Amino acid sequence: MSATFATSAKPRWAVIAWVDHNNVFIEIPIKDKAPFIDKFPLTAAGLGEALGKMRNYHTIEAGPSTYSAPPRHTPKGSSTRNELALAILRKHGIL
Repeated sequence: MSATFATSAKPRWAVIAWVDHNNVFIEIPIKDKAPFIDKFPLTAAGLGEALGKMRNYHTIEAGPSTYSAPPRHTPKGSSTRNELALAILRKHGIL
């Protein structure tokens, strides 16, 4: 159990983002200094660039992700969605 209360639920790599009529802004906190504010055009490319910068900041602050998705399991002999669904229902005794 933690000995102190958290002042916020946001993680340390959280950034603030906002938009106006023409731009997307992101505010990246910098330890012991004023935050860095970056501006991107309010387009799909600009939003993608802003999200990319946010992801880079997350990787630096939080470290690389250690999560990997579990392997997908499909029953043997099932080639269609209907067959798969029927196999699952039979397995659980519904059919």
